Amino acid sequence: MFSSVELKNLLESLYFIVGNRVLQPILSFFFAPRTSEASKNNLASFRILADIKPHFEVHHRDKRSFLLKFGGWKDLAYLEREDVTLHSVSEDEFVFVRTKPGIDLYNTEEHPFVYEIQHTAAVELLTAPHNTVFEYLRSKPARDGSNISFLYNTGRSGSTLMAAMMYKTKQFVVQSEPNSILQLALIFNDKDFVISRNTTEYVYLVWATFLLTCPDPNKRYFIKPFPCYTISLFPLIKQALPGITELFNYRSILPSLISCKKLFGYNLTRAANRGMLLLPFNYKNIWKKIKPECDVGEKAFALQLLITVHAFLLETRDREDIKTFSYESLVKDKEEFTVRLLKEVGVGEKFLSDALSALEYHSQAKSDTVNRLTYTSRIRENTVSDGCVEWIRKIAYEELEIEIDKETGRYSALE
Repeated sequence: MFSSVELKNLLESLYFIVGNRVLQPILSFFFAPRTSEASKNNLASFRILADIKPHFEVHHRDKRSFLLKFGGWKDLAYLEREDVTLHSVSEDEFVFVRTKPGIDLYNTEEHPFVYEIQHTAAVELLTAPHNTVFEYLRSKPARDGSNISFLYNTGRSGSTLMAAMMYKTKQFVVQSEPNSILQLALIFNDKDFVISRNTTEYVYLVWATFLLTCPDPNKRYFIKPFPCYTISLFPLIKQALPGITELFNYRSILPSLISCKKLFGYNLTRAANRGMLLLPFNYKNIWKKIKPECDVGEKAFALQLLITVHAFLLETRDREDIKTFSYESLVKDKEEFTVRLLKEVGVGEKFLSDALSALEYHSQAKSDTVNRLTYTSRIRENTVSDGCVEWIRKIAYEELEIEIDKETGRYSALE
């Protein structure tokens, strides 16, 4: 009646409903810290009571994805432990997790996406208000992000492979799709105004979140964030961290769409429509305007690809420091692409053969999310209808002033 994967998904959904709506409120009522116990300078510690935690493609907004019982208080020095990492950030607090011993969260061969293993391996959850963490960070030596490389990407564009290439050099702590950076961006996406370079009140939060995600000043970090949803960070990152290296990875829109269809299959429309709700304010408005025309899922996904490119083009009108890397250039000349990438992240050609070795395996093969989607989609379409292609070109130009070459399907402004 049900396959093992479908049964697992059903049980996780039931667990989430019962745990989040019933059991968690009961636990919070009896075991939540009382006001009189609150400590402004420490971490609130929570025990995770269930080892099997619900897991979804659109990821964990806050503590709701854990079943928690208050455990007491921990000193801020607890953050110095290697097994304690930043899980997410909300409007008022930072959320950390302690993970099981012996697990390397940043081994991209075993764990292509860090949010998956961080959530699965969590055994303790800790929270602290923004100001407490800000004071903790201010007590540390000043940092400008010069040990961080950040790869914006459109999705389905080879970005996970690029992260795997950096992992193979052994010169980076590689974080592919960390939940902390996604949640930071979603705070901004929920606003009813557009985040810009003038929105300086959030620069400090960006600074803190990145330093907590990349805590060791003596290590290099390579971060590949979630596509599309993190574009609200474009105007703020360089202000928060002047030394950071920003990169942009993209792929022609039609191959990207076909790749999306292969991954999501029959789930494409549902996944695309749900994802539109997570976009920044100005792009949600475009979505509301054109939604009646989006009769198929690839149109909604096309808009997500387009707005990522649009956000990049807006940010780089007066900047030339964000270097671009296309999937097509990787296919055309793998060695030239990799040499250029290594140069931009500051490690040099001597690691070329190591980086190229990542091409020998499927960079997403061990992802639980990808395997679940691939198993359940049951569709392998490799075309996009002519009518859909024309609609995409029309919307790209009329709503975002992006020209797409009719013959190649490539973004004219990026070629």
